[in-house]
Amino acid sequence: MQPVFSHDEQAHQFVVTLDGRQGSILYLPLNDNTVDFQSTYIPVDMRQRGLGSQLVRYALRWAREHHLKVVPSCWFVRAVLEQDAKASE
Repeated sequence: MQPVFSHDEQAHQFVVTLDGRQGSILYLPLNDNTVDFQSTYIPVDMRQRGLGSQLVRYALRWAREHHLKVVPSCWFVRAVLEQDAKASE
């Protein structure tokens, strides 16, 4: 089964669903052009599959498409950003 990625704008979260289980990124809009990605949660049984990184990239793509600056308060979001920056060097 393939993971399904979605965005719940009212709840300020991005969600990955796989086999009825969900992981998420919670964010807070800071102003009209900035969002703070505050926390990432992937259930233990869904970890080590790259779902967290895929979810972060999904959320970052949304932010880019909406011309939003991202504050990566979540350590995991920061780690993915750093990993992607190194990969593109």
